[in-house]
Amino acid sequence: MINKIKSGMVMGVDGLIVDIEVDISKGMPYFSVVGLAGTEVKESKERVRSAIINSGYDFPLNRLVINLSPADVKKDGSYLDLGICVGILRGKVKKSDDYLAESGFLGELSLDGKIKNMRGILSIVIRMKKEGIKRVFIPISNYPECREIEGMEVIGLDSVKECIKILNMAPDQMESYLASKYINLYGDKNKEHNKEDKEDKEDKNEDKETEVPVGKPGIMEDDFYNIRGNIIAKRAAMIAVAGGHNMLMIGPPGTGKTMIARSIKTILPRPSIKEELEITQIYSAAGLLKEGEGIKKVRPFRQPHHTATKISIIGGGVKASMGEITLAHRGVLFLDEVAEFSKQILEALRQPIEDSMVNISRINHSVTYPAAFQLIVSMNPCPCGYYKSHKECTCRQYEIDKYLSKISGPILDRMDVFCEVGKVDFEDFDDRSQRMTSREILEIIESARHIQADRFKDRDFYVNSQMTSEEIEKYCHLDQDSSMMSSRIYKKYGLSNRSYTRLLKLARTIADLEARETISSKDILEAFSYRKAYYKYFNR
Repeated sequence: MINKIKSGMVMGVDGLIVDIEVDISKGMPYFSVVGLAGTEVKESKERVRSAIINSGYDFPLNRLVINLSPADVKKDGSYLDLGICVGILRGKVKKSDDYLAESGFLGELSLDGKIKNMRGILSIVIRMKKEGIKRVFIPISNYPECREIEGMEVIGLDSVKECIKILNMAPDQMESYLASKYINLYGDKNKEHNKEDKEDKEDKNEDKETEVPVGKPGIMEDDFYNIRGNIIAKRAAMIAVAGGHNMLMIGPPGTGKTMIARSIKTILPRPSIKEELEITQIYSAAGLLKEGEGIKKVRPFRQPHHTATKISIIGGGVKASMGEITLAHRGVLFLDEVAEFSKQILEALRQPIEDSMVNISRINHSVTYPAAFQLIVSMNPCPCGYYKSHKECTCRQYEIDKYLSKISGPILDRMDVFCEVGKVDFEDFDDRSQRMTSREILEIIESARHIQADRFKDRDFYVNSQMTSEEIEKYCHLDQDSSMMSSRIYKKYGLSNRSYTRLLKLARTIADLEARETISSKDILEAFSYRKAYYKYFNR
């Protein structure tokens, strides 16, 4: 008798469906797993055996062979435990073979029959939906991250015993049982959505955190309102976030570069539903979702230290693990004191910045990870930090040149915004008239993002910085004045093709912030003004 069950495993951030074939035949007691099974899968024999016995069922004393297909792909992890268990206990399940063929089973078993939380479940469930599987049985602790997937019946389980119990229920009885269970554990899903809608309609100034200056309610931690002066730098940050542009801030220590960068996380617009799933899928595969945590509804903001290794930033290692650039997907990667990072790391960022993905190749296999991140970096202009500033620089010229040369030309060419952050005058330090809260800035950014979302609704990207040559030609049309201005800048400063296209993308974002369809010469000039710091420090 051969029983067939569908299960799956994670490869990178994607799911792979694994067909489990269980052959129970006459003969001396024997239990074997074939199909290029890794160590974790081979060890599942003991977990499954103990789970079945401790759940009150008899383990078959027959010849038992488990085949895992496709046989040419190595199976790692304990995702297949539940599927193997259900295949062995097929005789206890009253459902038809057709029902089981439309179902997937995922989860690691403990020796007492409990089903344990697992990383990467979301990726497998998404893949199963694409392959036409109608329902999936998963650990109850993974239910919150998977329940938002439309068109897929997700069934959260506590144990093997409950799994068999649910499989033997009538459809109406199963629906009633699961609804009651989920409400007891997680509350009413409809009530949660209604509560979110109500909160969105409430006064946006009523926020929950931190110090509240007189006349300015709703100030959050790391709020832009708390940044004194630096009006141009804050404007540059707003434009960069609105279009997803890469940004470099340079200036002496203590002027607010890090503060501005950290405040960027308070003006990142909420991701779309598709982006939320992508972000959650990555964090689930990386094992960074807390047990019982649902869909991640905020964009990631990653800030690795400059002592981080190349593998931790880019990804790699024996198992081709993901790095910080993948964890920053659809969000921000902030490199503080970027000149202190290894030059090898910085050069490795060149390809992911351009392609929005990174391919990690190892002897055993190759994995492609998404890496559509916005790069924000800050740095001092020299080792002492005061080159071309209000204080005297103590560095020698060769030390300054060596320090600045750590940021190579190709990396600089991939930056859209260069911003000098300098000392704030006392008058500006105490002036509140031109200070905006993060919430006010976010409203402006979201309006620009809505324009871009409509513009690129049929494409796989969402922001101006990701436009290809085709979109630039279509959406960055220049009138006579702006065309003449662009021509003069291009010729005078010898811009590269990449620098010029990035200039056009930045001008497109500036126009979007003012809800204008055409790019004016004013937009071109402002976009080019954010290269002033480049010519001051890097034009060597």
